[in-house]
Amino acid sequence: MVVLDKSSTFAHFLREEECFVLGCSLLKGSIILRLSYVYVTYILRIWYVIDKGIYKEQMSDVKESILKAAKPRMQEVGIRSVSVDDLCKELGISKKTFYVYFPSKDELVSEILQVHEQKMAREVQHLVADKTVVQCIVDWTKIARQTEKSTHQTPPMLYDLKKYYPTLHQEHLQRMRKMMQQFLVQFLKKGQGEGIFREEIDIEVAAMMLVNTHLMLAERAEKLKMKPQDVRHMGKTTMDILLRGMFTAEGLAVLEKEVHNK
Repeated sequence: MVVLDKSSTFAHFLREEECFVLGCSLLKGSIILRLSYVYVTYILRIWYVIDKGIYKEQMSDVKESILKAAKPRMQEVGIRSVSVDDLCKELGISKKTFYVYFPSKDELVSEILQVHEQKMAREVQHLVADKTVVQCIVDWTKIARQTEKSTHQTPPMLYDLKKYYPTLHQEHLQRMRKMMQQFLVQFLKKGQGEGIFREEIDIEVAAMMLVNTHLMLAERAEKLKMKPQDVRHMGKTTMDILLRGMFTAEGLAVLEKEVHNK
């Protein structure tokens, strides 16, 4: 249960201007009282700043708790099946508190998507860290083979997102497209630096082609309800054609050797 510390009253009721009002009457008194006012005002301002920081940290904790509770439930049963009332009951907070952090359910879904996208970006960067381009390609092929047996079914959250939240879905796709484009530009430049990809290749155009092809294949596979092995075969064939056109002769030799060793 998420409980907001209500002892943090200074952040609510004691602003800096109130410190001034508190001491105004003291200014008419003796020098000792005036010095006391300065001291008290200074202490109260420090207290206000510290307490305000604690309150903001508590706000952040509540928001994080809402996100953590909502995401797995929406992934499991879909967005429409998870109500604000359900989340508030689970977390022990009021709807008023919920709407402080998320003005609407749409805002909650949007932030869940953005947090997920940021996590994916970090994971992708981690996968390529301290590896050559060829090693990355071989590893990705291995991952694709391991997931071949998984059922090709649209997750409940994605299904609801596309059907009932088309604007959020399009915004999500645009951010994903941009993220993929930026990553591939860096990846292809790294490959050129390693002598794997041809120097004369226009990196921006190549990255755009790869992103568009990936999204097109994913959409086609979903529409045709293709079997996982057919999806992998189609993706592998298409990507082989695109990638091999970018390789140098030396790069292809390194790739073939790495694949053979694996």
